[in-house]
Amino acid sequence: MRLRPFVLTLSLLLLCADVLPRTGPEGPVVRLSGGSIRGSFQGQSAVFKGIPYAAPPVGDLRWREPQPVSAWTEVRDATQPGNACVQDVAGLDAYIQPIAAAYGASYEIQPVTSSEDCLYLNVWAPSWPPRGSLPVMVWLHGGSNRIGSGSETTYDGSSLAAHGVIIVSINYRLGILGFFNHPDLAAESPHHSSGNYGLLDQLAALRWVKDNIGQFGGDPENVTLFGESAGAVDAGLLMTSPLSVHLFRSVISESGPPFGLGPVRTRAEAEATGVAIAKLAVGTSPSPLVNLRKLPATDLVKLVNERYKGPNPADWMVDGWVFPQPPAKIYASGGISTVDLMVGLNGREMSAFRVVTAARVKNAPRPLENEGPVQVVRRFADAAYPLYGGWTYAAIAKYLFQALFDHDRGIDQAANDMLIACPLGAMATLTAARTGRVYVYKFDRAVPGKGESALGAFHGLEIPYVFHAFQDRTWQWLPVTEVDKRLSGEIQAYWTNFAKAGDPNSPSAATWPAWDKAPGSYIEFSPDGAPVPRQGFAPPFCDLSLDRLRGQLSINK
Repeated sequence: MRLRPFVLTLSLLLLCADVLPRTGPEGPVVRLSGGSIRGSFQGQSAVFKGIPYAAPPVGDLRWREPQPVSAWTEVRDATQPGNACVQDVAGLDAYIQPIAAAYGASYEIQPVTSSEDCLYLNVWAPSWPPRGSLPVMVWLHGGSNRIGSGSETTYDGSSLAAHGVIIVSINYRLGILGFFNHPDLAAESPHHSSGNYGLLDQLAALRWVKDNIGQFGGDPENVTLFGESAGAVDAGLLMTSPLSVHLFRSVISESGPPFGLGPVRTRAEAEATGVAIAKLAVGTSPSPLVNLRKLPATDLVKLVNERYKGPNPADWMVDGWVFPQPPAKIYASGGISTVDLMVGLNGREMSAFRVVTAARVKNAPRPLENEGPVQVVRRFADAAYPLYGGWTYAAIAKYLFQALFDHDRGIDQAANDMLIACPLGAMATLTAARTGRVYVYKFDRAVPGKGESALGAFHGLEIPYVFHAFQDRTWQWLPVTEVDKRLSGEIQAYWTNFAKAGDPNSPSAATWPAWDKAPGSYIEFSPDGAPVPRQGFAPPFCDLSLDRLRGQLSINK
């Protein structure tokens, strides 16, 4: 009988040895719900790459919600990233190359190797073995939900992790593989829904984090979802989904409003797009899904890129399951998740798209020359009306007048104010009314050099500051200075402070005023690289008063 306590203690120690993270002969080893993995060391940190969070969505699993991973028995190598999801072979490099050229730099496109077997994520832990329970930051990459990968070298999480957080980056299905709608898909779904598969992947990855991140030293109850561009849009959308409850506590949204960029697609419109694509791909087959699932994924991408001329098929929709209502209505009604929010934009978001468009089409016309004046006004009005209401045409008139004198800068300012700043301000006001802490920023640091006047603080420029990625091949052409390196350190401190406690401030940094304490307050990362508290975020004719927003958005789709 006296041996019983000893035996119980020994059994407990053996159990812990099998479950707790440890260091193997070749790298750190972690036991997960699916099996054990072995990562690598990167200085003092531990890195794990290519971890499967869902079954490969291939064959009959194409265009289905993500399924559980099959367990494995041997220790799985986790030192190399998983495949990028299927996309155009040029990937994000097609966006970066013309921007680098504007700075007079040569940038070579490296073809992307992609696959349908792509539902993998990566983890960076600041030290090993893990100690304590650290905040977790889950990154959603941008790329219009059509290109990109969580394993882009730009998104190396080691620099951010060094601030005392766990970093996770994920892949999710893209384009026609991630957002395809079809009435036959809805018919076979237990939820009577189709499309939104890329967003369901993001939710599956967040559930994986909830179940497994403690093994890396992360706190599953303190998860910050952060993303840029489409990744920011997706994060803001997930705040409206009932499927995301308790999966994250905070959101950082960089240059991507979840509403205000135009009318929301209806189910009928989305399914009509899918039927048109199916007809192009397999004709009038009586069983289109069977034949579509047999087609090589790269053929589907090529078909959409080269032959399909209809509405964007890589777009989410209100399906009654993932998203029960248009996001603007959910924000207006206070039905969003209870989260802390940091949200912001860059000073000239649209300048890069002008440069990229001109590079793709020789002698391409400028945006205002590509369509007649009536079409331009109509396009802006359709996108802006849900927020601007009766002031829509007054605002458009102001910006058209400004464009006559400032040309490209005037066009950029119109797009920034009406399509990005006003929606983000509305998001901030409605979130503050629902959940409390909200912080807003404007990134206006333009890197001096040949491209500065044409581009300014263009879309995506804050990314190398957030990840301190100036030496990465994607950004090494930028003529950065010590000012930029210092600003990168300050931004990383703000971002990780927010992830830790829902407040970006610290005694050693410029005070970032809270929007919920003084609506319209924000911090500007100014052209000279200094963080400066500001007031008056709302653009002209953009009324961000709470009652007005609730009334205006509740009546618009």
